[in-house]
Amino acid sequence: AVNHGIPGSLMVRMKKTVREFFELPLEEKLKYEVKQVEGYGQVSVFSDNQKLDWSDIMHLTTLPPESRKMNLWPTRPVDLRATVDEYVSETQKLSITILGLLSEIAGLKSDSFLNMYGKISQLMSWNYYPPCPRPDLVLGITPHSDGGGLTVLLQDDETVGLQICKEGEWIPVQPIPGALVINIGDMLEVMSNGRYKSVEHRAVTNIERDRISIAMFYDP
Repeated sequence: AVNHGIPGSLMVRMKKTVREFFELPLEEKLKYEVKQVEGYGQVSVFSDNQKLDWSDIMHLTTLPPESRKMNLWPTRPVDLRATVDEYVSETQKLSITILGLLSEIAGLKSDSFLNMYGKISQLMSWNYYPPCPRPDLVLGITPHSDGGGLTVLLQDDETVGLQICKEGEWIPVQPIPGALVINIGDMLEVMSNGRYKSVEHRAVTNIERDRISIAMFYDP
């Protein structure tokens, strides 16, 4: 999505802030270690045969505000919380606009999907993918579809990592500076009676370059 209304300067600050967090010493990041889904960590290993996810992650509930676990919100870098707050507000407005447009395209009132949502929650997920010496053995994130309603993804402009599955083939999503990737989730596919499709996707690793992505899950 382009012409989405989110200031480019905010998107740059958001990526810079998230990258600076992942560059902190491990002991600093472990202050926010995963507790009941939220927090900092890596994907668990359950089997010797498991194809590993090559990424560091940070999950935070952002909406409704009273659901935030502020003890898991990093205090470094110093502008992180203010930047996240601003980005949360902008992506919430964008998500409401997109839901309205999707409702109208489906021949419904503009607030139909939003009303179906009921109580709205928003989860933020930061992902950091270091350079990987054996990209044939690991994925950044294994194939999946998003379980919720709508996902707004901000990714690096320089490094290709996201792929979507179309007719059994994995298609790279080329980054466009200033653009956002909008994904339909499983719940919105059901709410639209299959008119809008939830797409299977994955993230691949790069042997030379790192990559970050910031996903906002806007869910019922």
